[in-house]
Amino acid sequence: MEVVGTSRQGTSSGNGDALIDIEGLVKSIGEKLEKLSCPSTKCCIYKVPNKLKKINVEAYTPRRVSIGPLHHGKEGLEDMEEHKLRYFNDFMERSGKSLEELVKIMEEMDKGIRDCYAETINLKSENFLEIILVDAAFIVEFLLRYQFPRKIAPNDLIFRKPLMIDDVTYDLLLLENQLPLFVLQDLFEMTNIDLGFNRNESMSYSFIRLSLNWLKHETIIQELPDLKDINPSEVKHFLDLLKSCLIPMKDSHASVPEEKSPSKVKQIIDCLISHLIPRQSLQQTERKFGIPSATELHEAGVKFKVSSSKNLFDIKFSGNILEIPQTEIVDQTERLLRNIIAYEQYHCDDKFFADYTTIMDYLINTSKDVELLVRAKIIENWLGDNNDVSNLFNGLGKEVNICSDAYYFTELHKRLNDYCEIPSHKWKATLRHDYCNTPWRVLSIIVAVILLGLTFIQSLCSLAINLVSNILCK
Repeated sequence: MEVVGTSRQGTSSGNGDALIDIEGLVKSIGEKLEKLSCPSTKCCIYKVPNKLKKINVEAYTPRRVSIGPLHHGKEGLEDMEEHKLRYFNDFMERSGKSLEELVKIMEEMDKGIRDCYAETINLKSENFLEIILVDAAFIVEFLLRYQFPRKIAPNDLIFRKPLMIDDVTYDLLLLENQLPLFVLQDLFEMTNIDLGFNRNESMSYSFIRLSLNWLKHETIIQELPDLKDINPSEVKHFLDLLKSCLIPMKDSHASVPEEKSPSKVKQIIDCLISHLIPRQSLQQTERKFGIPSATELHEAGVKFKVSSSKNLFDIKFSGNILEIPQTEIVDQTERLLRNIIAYEQYHCDDKFFADYTTIMDYLINTSKDVELLVRAKIIENWLGDNNDVSNLFNGLGKEVNICSDAYYFTELHKRLNDYCEIPSHKWKATLRHDYCNTPWRVLSIIVAVILLGLTFIQSLCSLAINLVSNILCK
């Protein structure tokens, strides 16, 4: 029997039907290690993972325009490619730069731009830089036309069709459709345009202001932040800028004012109720996780009020009043929220929007909850059907990680649950849910109370007559 020993050529694989090429394997692994590079700290543009994308692929896919390499050349977006070139031609004239000068400027940014993408972009520099240059110039021209309508041509494909502005805006806010902001700022500085803002501002601040003006009118931003609070060098891209305008200030938390201690009378009533009502009935309203829905909170005595605050996260609970800022639900709301949440999941330490959609998911279980919040003017429903709003919030949290230790509304959850655990509030919720959920049941209870009252009065009258009779007989 021939024994195959160790040699420079290879060794037995163990099953006798193949040899391992040791030298080839070592060389192959070594070459891969040599090509291996450290992940970039500048990474801020990500491909949405399949586990999120499969839930609603359209929410992460551009409808009108691709920006950057991730969706370039996709079917259905060809018409805008020609229009982007028209904008690029206008940009060249405005900047006074030749095509060669612009290409050289972009060439110097090549590595810095690639470092912003989480995945390796397998494109030659010529193709990659062409995409970035044309798309960046397109965005700058888009914002200039938005700020200065007089610059819009009569046959403009975007601005002469109002619905296109909406589609393009939300395409520019898709996570996979982002461009590094420093590229846009550098190109914008070549335009030398007076925006009519503070002339002493640097061009980078002017570009931020220009961008914010567009975002305020076309998205869910209701109140612009102080420009001093925004450092242009720290803003990654448009989606990051939008998020930074909406989230709470650092070190803030959901507002939960101190609640006054209940009066002695209320404590006695709660104690009596806890002994009179069977424990099983009280347990029916208990919840192990989250908070009760809006309808359940309402049944327990919580009143809903629209907040005067413009910040989505400024939800307050004081006494029995839950104040929630108004939010508009439009056709593009789901796309926007899903992309911000995806960005949070893979880039941000905080998860504000995931936390916000979580508490709204708890509050909204059915269309009845939506109806209650619409009546309170907390939700402005432009979708028409309350079921659509309910489905929207119930679906946003799927495959999204929530960090319970850093959950923004933890204290608010605790206070709401503590409120619902008070015996008198449980009794109120049970009464409303089990006995006052239809007009006929309410009517029957009223009739029963009236009959009980009449019976009581009749008993008192009979007792009084008997007492009088006994006195007279004596």
